[in-house]
Amino acid sequence: MRTAMRYLIPAAGMGRRMGDAAAGAPKCLIEVNGETLIARLLRQIRTSDPEADIHVIVGFRSDAVVPLIAGCRIIVNPFFDRTGINGSIWLARESFEQPVTLIHADLLLGDDLARELFTAAPETLMAYDSSLRNDAEVNVAVDDGKVIRFDENFPGYTGLYAGVLKLSLRAARAFADTLDRHIVQGFSDPRDYYFFAVRAIIDEYGIPIDAFDCAGYAWQEIDRAEHIEAARARFSPAPSFPFRTRTPPAREPYGRVRRGRP
Repeated sequence: MRTAMRYLIPAAGMGRRMGDAAAGAPKCLIEVNGETLIARLLRQIRTSDPEADIHVIVGFRSDAVVPLIAGCRIIVNPFFDRTGINGSIWLARESFEQPVTLIHADLLLGDDLARELFTAAPETLMAYDSSLRNDAEVNVAVDDGKVIRFDENFPGYTGLYAGVLKLSLRAARAFADTLDRHIVQGFSDPRDYYFFAVRAIIDEYGIPIDAFDCAGYAWQEIDRAEHIEAARARFSPAPSFPFRTRTPPAREPYGRVRRGRP
């Protein structure tokens, strides 16, 4: 019998880099074209995978988030103001007891991209975008369709990380075990990212990670104030052209994921 895919969405962070742009709300409650980020993500997951088992980590303004995530298992990070994404994921480590897809809560995916990602055949994969290159961002190096490095500030990368990591049961356990050792040993800087856990999956456990290239699809992370209007423009409904037969040109994709608080 097929084991249902679990989806883990860290949504506990305070979004400090947003300043006042989010009006004191978590980033996942920002609206783009009348739909909050979290509502959009839940819709896309459930449309692509009706059997999805969705877990959401809440913290900052959980009172505002919880009413919007009915049907999800809720994990609370009471230390959201002192921990980063690794701390949130560690508190949800029991979620890694079956295959799991880790998805950033401030991520916008086009519906076509979401469908392709959430129905992709590989048991373990990482999304990246080969059309976007920035040395200072979180990057992915790919060789022969497999992820060979996941880090920042390194030469020879292939593209930007796109905020989605799908893990088989074995890979999920390896990720959780590595993260647990890291946290228990006292490595809990809120600025840390889960590079070391992905590195362990590849190098220590020998589990290959397929690379899913998002180039040509629309996606975007909302990490700073200026990203809100950019996202609203990018994902605005397509205009109708009643007196034209030519299809309007497609917009180029844009996306970025930065390390830091969830």
